[in-house]
Formats: sequence, structure tokens, C-alpha cells
Amino acid sequence: MHITVHGTQTELIGKEQSVGKEAPAARITKLDGSQNVIGMIAPTVQLLIAIPSLKTEVCSLGAKKFNDLIKEFPKLTTYMITTDDPEFVEAYAEKESIDGAELVIDTDRNFAKKYGLLISEGKLKERLARAVYVIDRDGVIVYKELVPEIVDEVDYDACIAAVRDAVNVKKKGHTHEDWMSA
Repeated sequence: MHITVHGTQTELIGKEQSVGKEAPAARITKLDGSQNVIGMIAPTVQLLIAIPSLKTEVCSLGAKKFNDLIKEFPKLTTYMITTDDPEFVEAYAEKESIDGAELVIDTDRNFAKKYGLLISEGKLKERLARAVYVIDRDGVIVYKELVPEIVDEVDYDACIAAVRDAVNVKKKGHTHEDWMSA
């Protein structure tokens, strides 16, 4: 897989993930230093937002925009994943009032490699490509956008439409209410 960084083609390292496939589990580091696993099957729909660096204007704008857009979804778990240093990310989250999503660090580049997002060369080497994934409660990727040019923004409307669809899907099988009304 490739993206462009300011017009220069750049290879991405890792395993490409696609819609319809099971989302791999990936280890990330929370701001308190503890490890967590994201992806795979979960009690809520997950939105994974890969951010190259919150120190740049496009990334910062995107984080703030997503933080506002996701507030309408109480049954959504959102992770903004970056490789920035934890101290900067913590200060950024507080300064910008990021409270709708959890900002996490891809310390070991585990997420980057499992999702095929690790930039292999240039100024952004070891950073994440800009991408979003929507993962349903069954752990399946139902939406993916890998932004072809690193300085461009994601398609927020398409992403939020995919989140809305995933959040509103009813679980298969019988619910207690269905059984009681039979």
C-alpha cells in the first residue's frame, strides 16, 4: 500500500485491512501509561481514527471536528490513535477539550503494523497514515478510509454515515423483549 506525503509516493508497512474482514486486535497505550487492546469484537461499535500528528493543523482540526461529530452517539467507543509523545497528547486533550474520544498512543507501532498504516520513510517515518475504521460489535470492519494524500482530511460525512449505520444495526438473535412478547 502507498500514500503520498506532499505529493511524494510513500510505502506503508503492515497488513492492509479491508471492509468485511475481522478487525485485528491491536495494543495501544492509554495516557495513564496502561496498555489496552482495541479492534476486534466489543460491546459497542468502535471508531478508530489514525492521526499522523496532533502537532499539525490538519490533524488538530480533524481531532476537534471528530470530537464534536461523535457526541451524538452514546453507544460508540472512539479512539484517536497517534504516535505523538504522551505528554504532548495529554496537554492537547486538555487544552482542546477532547472529551468525546479517547486519545491513545501507538507506542510500539502495533496498531500501525496490524492495520497497514506505518509510514516507512521520509519526515513522517514511523508515523501513522491518516485513516479511519468503523468496526461493528461483531468485530468486523464496516467502513474504512485511508486518505491517499497525508495533508488531506478524511470524508467526515461518509464516516459519520457509516457510524450511524453501524450503531443502529440490531444484534442478531432473540432479545429478552422478543421472547417475552411471543
